[in-house]
Amino acid sequence: MTTKFAELLIADVRDSATCTLAGIVEMARLEPTQRDELLARYDAHAWPLLSQPEFDNLRMIGPWLFGPGAYTSLQGQYDFHHALNRQAGDAVCGWITSELSPAKLASHLCQANIAHAPDGECYLLRYHTEAALPVLDARRNQPGPRALFAPITSWWHPLPHVSRKAWAAIRGERIAHTPAMSPITLDDDTWHALAGDPLAYTLADQLKPAFAQQPDKDCYGVRLGTVQHYLAQAREQGLIRPGDLNDYVTLTVLAGGALTTNAHWQAAIDEAKNGGRPLSQSYKARRFTA
Repeated sequence: MTTKFAELLIADVRDSATCTLAGIVEMARLEPTQRDELLARYDAHAWPLLSQPEFDNLRMIGPWLFGPGAYTSLQGQYDFHHALNRQAGDAVCGWITSELSPAKLASHLCQANIAHAPDGECYLLRYHTEAALPVLDARRNQPGPRALFAPITSWWHPLPHVSRKAWAAIRGERIAHTPAMSPITLDDDTWHALAGDPLAYTLADQLKPAFAQQPDKDCYGVRLGTVQHYLAQAREQGLIRPGDLNDYVTLTVLAGGALTTNAHWQAAIDEAKNGGRPLSQSYKARRFTA
């Protein structure tokens, strides 16, 4: 059985006999036993993307690239997409089609792990995330990002959405060799763009058990989209303290979004935004003394 997304994903493979599908998995989103089972299943067809010695302690919980192995027929790559989705689930954070073999693609991607920041220091660049990819794509006039996308046919990443699992594609240059990649140097604008809203990503992970109680929201892109939506609501209400923003999103998620008409909730928001007690503390005090 195929899905609309699988059809879009496999379109590049159908158009070129040498195009291969690969999946990126955030291993930190899996339990240790799940990671072991996944690596055992794919054995010689999985490559850690944090290959540099300085990332030894992060390698097993960082991103890995998975390929279809010998199953490079059209049906074989459909089956690979289905199997990796089934076994890795929410940990799949990207799909790439490329004229490179997955092994060569992994070697190429590893070149982007280290970025030079405006302060002169080197940092780990999580280039593969849904936050970083569009930023780097918009800066393809720079040598590093241009080389990163050069051997890519399409790179699909999760698109934050409040109600459904969604993906967005970045199109590459589709060259069939691995170009030398200049160091990725981040100017101030790129540095700040990559920083994004760290609270949204923290809460999307932190609230995973709560979202699991709402099956229609139990996927990473929907969690992130919902958290971003509630953070925007909180700021529109006038909340600015990090703790209050955290409380607003957490309590709204736990209540399934049902607090908007609650008088105690609105009163607590008014108190918190005017510098009073933290939102959670104020709401609980009002709720249990009413």
